[in-house]
Parts: sequence; structure tokens; C-alpha cells
Amino acid sequence: MLERLFEPRRVAVIGASGRPGQVGTEVVRSLLAGGRPISVVHPREKTVLGVGVTENIEDLPGDVDLAVVALSAGTAEEACVRAARRGVPFIVPVAGGFSETGETGRALERSLVNAVRAAGGRVLGPNTVGLWVPGRGGVDTLFVQHERELISHRGCVAFVSQSGSVGVEALGAAAVTGYGLRAFVSLGNKADLDESDFVAHFGDDPGCRGIALYLESFRDGRRFLDVAGAVSRKKPVVILKAGATRAGAGAVASHTGALSGSPLVAEGAFRQARILSVDGDEALLDGAKALALCPAPAGPRAAFLTPAGGYGVLAADAIESSEGELCLARLSEDCRRRLREASFPYAAVNNPVDLTASATSAMMVEALRILVADPGVDLVLCAAFLAPPGMSPDLVPGIAEVARSAKKPVLVLAMFGHETQALCKRFTDVGVAAFPSLARAVCAARLLVRRGKCFSGPADIKYGAPECG
Repeated sequence: MLERLFEPRRVAVIGASGRPGQVGTEVVRSLLAGGRPISVVHPREKTVLGVGVTENIEDLPGDVDLAVVALSAGTAEEACVRAARRGVPFIVPVAGGFSETGETGRALERSLVNAVRAAGGRVLGPNTVGLWVPGRGGVDTLFVQHERELISHRGCVAFVSQSGSVGVEALGAAAVTGYGLRAFVSLGNKADLDESDFVAHFGDDPGCRGIALYLESFRDGRRFLDVAGAVSRKKPVVILKAGATRAGAGAVASHTGALSGSPLVAEGAFRQARILSVDGDEALLDGAKALALCPAPAGPRAAFLTPAGGYGVLAADAIESSEGELCLARLSEDCRRRLREASFPYAAVNNPVDLTASATSAMMVEALRILVADPGVDLVLCAAFLAPPGMSPDLVPGIAEVARSAKKPVLVLAMFGHETQALCKRFTDVGVAAFPSLARAVCAARLLVRRGKCFSGPADIKYGAPECG
């Protein structure tokens, strides 16, 4: 149903004047980077950023599948309806000034959506920055600064956000350590197309392996749970539900004109539908990245591999303090024997496994291979540090080869001083979930275990201590 929204044959921008900083102009600038055909509509301009201008909406080419309307709330309805009558299936009015402002704006919003629907079109927004599909041939309507250069290729995580700013800034923070974005959608006031429509779309998209959602409210809570619950059986759905406090709920109402709902009721419903709930935008995108790149573990038994003993101590504390979601695996005698043979006599081969700062890249890769093969280990966290003298850039492809062939998760804690973010990005770009801090890696591991529990028994099942070391 939404294929032509994400892969439009042509995109029209209605209201771009060519003035620097004007919303319509910046939409055109973003679209030009994607390389898809563009048309611009303006009653007076002749060209906008080198694109020829059409004076009337009715004169647009017949292959326009998406129209971005960069006009104020008071004038947007007429342009949206004219575009829909021209046969444009998807309309994105970017302006605010609708339901988030009160009853007058709400009535204006209803009128716009009803008229567009009557003319055969669908609306994304209003009060939205639109959508972003990375890469050449993609589509990018974002008129705010965003990390187009860092997220330059299409990945496997779909990110749907009710807030454009939360989405754009969260993606910017995630991009510096590598992020495989399938598509980003800003729902805005979601007066027509809503979270359920996009979850259903990405659920059927074979190129999407995980869905991240930032939501402040639900347009139709029952439908959302039905749709997301069905999709979660095929691929992970992770949600950050904002507005959990009284003050937050009030902010939701002023932001999008919607009601937030009870956080306790929402959390219980998510659990029943096997939707994974997180706290914070960092945890949302980190978790979605891990879930998209890693298989779900069979249990909570974690091994930690490091060339630095101090991080082994910190990891042991973090794993044992994970509220029962993780525990340190008890390594088999065969595993410990093989680790001794692959490293030094003085290396610590209990869990955590500390190969010491004398370790080489080859030793780390072989030790990782041994840990992954231990049937008593459900997932491995690997500290990939390039500071020790025996470490080389070969560590990245070596770990990636083991991780890709493993049937259990391998998460990487990647650190290298001021080059930490670049090292993380190198891992993520070759399909390994890498994080710049131990806390973030452990948080992602906990979410993976929760995903595994979704299909091994009741949502509140607790793994017993006998499985752990």
C-alpha cells in the first residue's frame, strides 16, 4: 500500500521559493541529493536550485507519487486537495498550526484530511518533516540538518517517530557509530497515516529486519497492538513510549494535540504483544540495531572476552547487576582448555576471559570462535580495543567473520581513544553490532535476551541460576 511513498517515481514540492533557509527550498535541496526526479510548483519563480518550476499544480507531470506541501496551515488545504485531484497518491503537509494548537487547528486538520481522502489521496502529517530513505535513488524530504553523509546507504532498521526532532537528533547521535537505516518516517500529527500503517508496511518489507518506534500517543491503540503484535512474530518491534509522567503527558498534548494514555496499561499491553519497550532514545536505536544484526539468544548466559582485565571486572558487575536478564556463563572444561592453547599460560580463561594486553588480533578472533562454540554460552560480548600493541585493523574483519557465521549473538564493545566512534562504525558497516561503551553494549544484550524470551515461554519467565556460572 505504501510502496509508492517510499519509492516515488517523481516528487513534487509545492511552495518552494528558492530563498535560502525557506522550508520548501531546503526540501528541494534534500531531494536533489537522492537523485529522484523532482518538480517544483510556485506561481512566480522560474527555477529553484536549478530545478524548473511549474506554475500550477494541475500542470504537474502524471508520474508524481509524492507531493510535499511547504505552505502555512491556512493555505495548505487547497494545495493538498488540488494535488490529490491531480492524482498524487501521497501528500505531506509539513506545516504546524493544526491539531496541536487547539480546536480551531483540529477542525482545520480534519477538513484537510477529509478532502484529500475524498480526492483519493493519503496524508503523512501534518506538522512533520516527512520521510528519509537513504542512498542514491532514495527520497529525503527532511528540511532540517541531518547526517546524510554518515548514513549514506540503505540498511535494515526502520525508524518511525512521532517527533521529527527526536527522530533526527537520535539518528544523528547513532550515525557516528554506524547505523543501517532502512527508512525514517516522521508521523507528526498522524491525522491520516499512522504508526499502525507503517508497522504493517515494514513488517512486509523483506529488506527490513527491525522496527524502532518513538511514540507519544496512539491513534488507535487496539489496532496498533494487533498489527505490531503480528509483526513482532516475524521481526523485532522496539518502542520508546514517551509521556509516562503527568508533566510528560501534558507536553504530549501541546506537542501533537494527542492524549498520552496510561504508561502502566501500555507496558502490560506491549508485553502481551511481544513488543519490546525501552527507556531513552539511545537505548531505542542501539537496541534496534542489535536486534536487526543479531539472532535472538537461547538464554541469558553471557561470555565476556577482553584484552583488558579491568573491563572484565566492570563487565562482570554489569552482567550480574542486570536484574536477572543476563548472567555470566559457566564455561566448559573443553572451552577453557582450548582458550589456554590459543593464548598465554597467564591468560584468565574463566569468564570473563582476559587475554591480557599482550594478546594479538589473531588470538582474540580465535578466542571468540571458541567461546561461540561452547554450548553453555548463549551470547558473547567482545571488547575490541586497538590500543594494545598486538592489535591491528585485521581485528574488525576477523570478528565480523566469526559473528556472521555464529548462530548466537556477538556484540562488540569497540574503543580506541578519539577514534572510538570510527572504530564502532567500521564494525557496524560490516554487519557487527558495535557500541562505544560497556553500558550500551550490555543494555543491547539485555534487549536481545528479552527478544529471545518472547518465543521461549511467558513474557515474564525468569531464567534460573543453575544455568549460570
